[in-house]
Order: sequence, then C-alpha cells, then structure tokens
Amino acid sequence: MKIAVISMFFILLLSACSDNNKQQQLRELEAQRDALITQINNLRSEIAAENGTVKDTNIPSVRIRQIVPHIFRHFITVQGTVESDNNILIPAQSSGIVKKIHVTEGQNVRQGQLLAELDAAILENTLAELEINLRLAKTVFERQKRLWDKKIGSEVQFLTAKTNKEALEKRFAAIQEQYRLTKVVAPINSSVDEILIKEGEAVAAGYGAIRVLQLSALKLTAHVSEDYAGKINVGDSVRVRFPISNTELRTTVRSVSMIINPQNRTFPVEIALPSYAEYIQPNMLAALTINDYTNAQALTVPINIVQKTGSSNFLFTAYHDPQQADSLWIAQKRTVEIGAKYGDLVEIIGGISPQEYVVTFGFQDLADGQRVYVQEMK
Repeated sequence: MKIAVISMFFILLLSACSDNNKQQQLRELEAQRDALITQINNLRSEIAAENGTVKDTNIPSVRIRQIVPHIFRHFITVQGTVESDNNILIPAQSSGIVKKIHVTEGQNVRQGQLLAELDAAILENTLAELEINLRLAKTVFERQKRLWDKKIGSEVQFLTAKTNKEALEKRFAAIQEQYRLTKVVAPINSSVDEILIKEGEAVAAGYGAIRVLQLSALKLTAHVSEDYAGKINVGDSVRVRFPISNTELRTTVRSVSMIINPQNRTFPVEIALPSYAEYIQPNMLAALTINDYTNAQALTVPINIVQKTGSSNFLFTAYHDPQQADSLWIAQKRTVEIGAKYGDLVEIIGGISPQEYVVTFGFQDLADGQRVYVQEMK
C-alpha cells in the first residue's frame, strides 16, 4: 500500500515538471513571435515611407519587355555540293587505238590544246596520197582553163579537169575531217580532272576520254524542299560552311529552279562561289544557311511565352493603370497570330502593337485582369 502511494506521488511530480516545461516553451515562442511581429511592422513602415506601398505576397511578380519593331530574319539550312559550270567529259570522236596521251591529271590546259590522239596512220597515208593527186589535178585544171580561155581545146576536157579537181578537194577535206576527229583537244581553258583512256587500248566513238574542269567557274548546288518554293529568291544572302576545311564565306543565291522534282519533292538552287577561294574543290560538301525571309519592322517575342489553347495562341501583356495609386500592373490575356519562327524568337503578326509590354517571366499561372508586381522591365 505504501509503495503504491509513493509511486503515485512521483508520477504527479513528473507531470507537474512536464507542464512547467511546456509553459516555459510556450512563453519563449510567444516572445519570439512578438519580436518578429515588431520587426515586420517596422519593415512595413520603412517600406511604406520609401516606396509608398507594401508588397502583398499574394500578388505574383513578373518580368516584362517592351515590344519594339526590329529586323527579323528567317534561315533554312540545307546541304550543297560544289560543282563546276564547265565540267566537261570530252569524248573520243572516232573509233581507234589510243596512240598517245599528252597530258596528266591536274595539269592546266589551254583551249585547243592537244590532249590525246588515236592511231591515224591509215588516214595520214591517205592524205599524203590525196595531196599528190590533188596537186596534179590542180595543175591539169589550171592548164586546161588557160587553154579554154584562149578557145583552145574542147569544153569536155576543161569540165573533166575541173570535176576531177573538185572531187579530189572534197575527198581531201573529208579525210582531213576524219583525221581531225582522231585528236582529243581541250574545248576551254581548264584543268584536267580525270583521264579515262589508256595508251594502246581501243576506244569507240562517243566514249568519254578525258574530263576537264574550269575551276574559275565553281558553284554550289542544293536541293530544297518544296515547302520553301516561292520563298527563296535570286540575290538572297547565304552563309556557306565547308566542314572539311572548317571555313566559311558569305555569298548569294544565283538561280532558283521553277520545277519541282516529282521523285523527291525538291527544287534545285544554285549558289555563287568566288573564283579566288583556292580551298574549294569540286564535289566538296557544304552546309548552306539561306536567308529565305526578312521583315525589317517585325514584332517578335521569345517563343516560350506563347501558349496554346485549342487552335489559338495567346500570351500575356501588362499595362499600368494610371488611375491606381499603387505601382501594380494589370495582366491581360491576348490572342495572337504568329508568323515565322527562328531560334528562340517567333514573329507576332497580329494581336499586339508596338510599344506594348509582354510578360516574359511569371506568366504560367496568370489570369486575365490579374494585378501583378513588375520586378524587372526591359
């Protein structure tokens, strides 16, 4: 019995001590609260004295930017290949055995220079024989003509001599032409790119013999999707990058085809290349960045601030009501019509006007007509 009474006494004592500790903690926390309230009130008073207003933490903060017309350019990137305007595969113009090749690959040649020749021994012998016969025929004709002019001899003798001479002249000219066709000559000032024949082998008329290139007439050819038909024009600026040499240059569009290839739905575009760029070689690949659209007075906004609902696009603008005494702005939801996009910008072609302010940060949870703090303005 005594043990039970003693145990109950200790329990009541511990409980009283515990209550005293909680009371002490409560008094300490209340004191801290009062101190914080005092600090808050002091700060409110200081802010009100400096700025005339105290920010309500329930009003969202945003950043805004003024819309100012500026130049906007859109670009497309395609792959192009370096080609030569004068890339000529010279054919053999007659059949025969290759007698001699007079040039090597990479050699510069002049227009009319002999590049290769076929064996023409038979034609050479025929020409030599015809030349002798032609000289004789000319001599006979000239003598018959002098006699005929003096009314000596018969007309038949004169006409026979004339006919023989003319027939031999025609035959001699025909053999000369055949002999000329055994020669492969350069059609333009150029560089030998490829030799496709070998000395001693037979070639047929029309067979490609030697390829020549005119390196001063290089161009870039690119095939552009039909989506851009009508958007790329002659004179548009182009940035060209050659990955293999890590070099860049700026040039222009030289020609645009009006025909769509039905197989790949593209159209060819030619880009001018300078003749002085020695690092450019035929068949090199290049990345072309073509300026297909320019607006000198465009209204653009960051593409991430344009939101979509259904089939329409919208963003938030902000304006300050001069009738309001505080510094709060009002957010306004605006349906906009978008145009071209490039990089992180999108063109706005309807729905906002120059000099208005758009919300660029803090727009995600805004509502139309909501009051906002502007923490940054550009």
